[in-house]
Amino acid sequence: MFDHAYGSYMKHAYPADELMPLSCKGRVRGQEPNRGDIDDSLGKFSLTLIDTLDTLVVLNKLEEFEEAVRKAVSDVRFDNDVVVSVFETNIRVLGGLLGGHVMADLLKQRGEKMQWYHDELLHMAVELGHRLLPAFNTTSGLPFPKVNLRYGIVNPLSRTGTESDTCTACAGTMILEFAALSRLSGESVFEEHARKALDVLWERRQKGSDLVGTVINIHNGEWVRRESGVGAGIDSYYEYLMKAYILLGDHVFLQRFNTHYSAIMKYISQPPLLLNVHMHNPTVGVRSWMDSLLAFFPGLQVLRGDLKPAIETHEMLYQVTKQHKFLPEAFTTEFRVHWGQHLLRPEFAESTYYLYKATGDPYYLRVGQSIVEKLNTYARVPCGFAAVQDVRTGTHEDRYMETLFPNNPSFAKTIRDGYKYLTGVGRALHSLPEQKGVYRVRIVAEVGATPEEEAVVPHVVQLISPPFLGRTVLTAGPAKFGMDLTKQEHGGSIVKVSPYTACGPVDNAAELKGRIALVLRGDCMFAAKARWLQQTGAIGVIFIDHREGSNSDETPLFQMVGDGDSTEDITLPLVFLFSREGAVLTAALEEHHNVDVLLLPKERQLGYDKMEEPISMNIKLLLTQEGEMEEISAGGPTLQFVLENEEVFSKEELIGSEQQDGRTQPCSADSSQSLNSNAGPET
Repeated sequence: MFDHAYGSYMKHAYPADELMPLSCKGRVRGQEPNRGDIDDSLGKFSLTLIDTLDTLVVLNKLEEFEEAVRKAVSDVRFDNDVVVSVFETNIRVLGGLLGGHVMADLLKQRGEKMQWYHDELLHMAVELGHRLLPAFNTTSGLPFPKVNLRYGIVNPLSRTGTESDTCTACAGTMILEFAALSRLSGESVFEEHARKALDVLWERRQKGSDLVGTVINIHNGEWVRRESGVGAGIDSYYEYLMKAYILLGDHVFLQRFNTHYSAIMKYISQPPLLLNVHMHNPTVGVRSWMDSLLAFFPGLQVLRGDLKPAIETHEMLYQVTKQHKFLPEAFTTEFRVHWGQHLLRPEFAESTYYLYKATGDPYYLRVGQSIVEKLNTYARVPCGFAAVQDVRTGTHEDRYMETLFPNNPSFAKTIRDGYKYLTGVGRALHSLPEQKGVYRVRIVAEVGATPEEEAVVPHVVQLISPPFLGRTVLTAGPAKFGMDLTKQEHGGSIVKVSPYTACGPVDNAAELKGRIALVLRGDCMFAAKARWLQQTGAIGVIFIDHREGSNSDETPLFQMVGDGDSTEDITLPLVFLFSREGAVLTAALEEHHNVDVLLLPKERQLGYDKMEEPISMNIKLLLTQEGEMEEISAGGPTLQFVLENEEVFSKEELIGSEQQDGRTQPCSADSSQSLNSNAGPET
């Protein structure tokens, strides 16, 4: 995917700032129809090339990285008469240069690549930093939102400097890049200006609520827009406070973040929603929709160590993405599309990654897989990846975008389960108010699976590490003892046991600790092997059949049973592979040495679309008037449907349905009208 996007940019667009993936050409400022503020990220400085430098190293494309650095050094110039966004230029160009410099320096120190490099990217970053500094020349210390790269702010030729406002995120998202630039260059002026801007925002917070607004006057520090949330306009201010503490170790940033975070959790967080409120009166909500930029917030909560609300909000966002293929730019509290665009934003993917790293729950791998598959299915075009103009129609835009934690995968699932059907009901999770003149229908549902004979539930061993990435799936049999994988899937790296039959003490016990053991069937009982391996600290066992040539296509699956004694002491997950499937797994281990697998029921494997099993259901409908509900008792859960006055049938209609052939039929239209004519206003 990276090669497709970056290759298309280099082939069709470079040295332009951006690729137009539908037109297969570069977007050059002034040569295409003006898109307003969105074009302020374009500065005739090969934006995409610089923004991508460090990614090339992360993906181990070192030859391409060296070539890209040479291009940036020889081709990119900043002395351009163009007005750019201070915020966008900082995070993408200055940040890209600094990331590229750190990577180039690292490779040079290793002695493998970049031996010619002498801090050229850092020198470019210092030059760009000085071209951004005029924006900070305000009475408050908050920066102008825009600056002319050649003429600054006050020069008559600058065509900017008339703005009076900036967004909180625009002023508060400078500290990481400016502080790094100061530390790397030795010029303290950049970090000083970024700190000053943060000091002003902190000082101007609403002292009663500890919240900040969305837009602030850069001259007098007065709030222009007082709504407070964690989405557009504020988002990265909070992110940079936390990450500034991580990068710089200055506790003042952590203290400020924690103060804001307490206020966010008190007023803005209404799990799983994150709603905007008025900063001076935070009990008052100001809008009924959320924007997609808030998708970064679960990831930030993970960094802070607050997992439960992160899981709740992430699950809400995932339910919305499943409903619309992508996260729409904004959506209502009832999870309907508010703004239909999807601009290929990375925030939801980032939060998914953080949650996977924090919980070890393979669920988040599957979320990640769905993100990738939807990008390839719906956003991929011949010259890159295109933004989606409307998630409801799928049309494209010619735009290219950009141990604190429990290692217990089931932890997150218990929280997510409460939000499984969030979007399906099309209404926010609030109880409906009592109203006069309303009938309530109580549905008492007794739900149970149709009884069946006990069958062997097919399991799988799924290889998820590169190069397999979930595509290699081996059919496996379950065990009647050990961890129940139908309730909790399990994953880890595999190691071959020595001796291979594991009917006694294990020679490579240290290697097995925290890994899934591969062991050969035979010589002793399954339970005996499992006990020896559990003592080593192994986290799972895959038994491989010793009968050569056996396979799941020709041999029925079976459940492994214990040794006749109690097996309650065995808590490991256990699965069985026939010989042919086992040979695939051992060959993968010999070739790649580090192989990660998931052990889980077949229907839950990554990429598997299961059909819902039918269930039997008995439903009783009782129509009652207000006040009668409490008098009716029934076991099990109930659902209440509220029908507004104009929608409800009269009692006579419901009672007067005609009996035909022994079955109840609804009233005809005529009889319905005649009955309705007698219904009073309180019906």
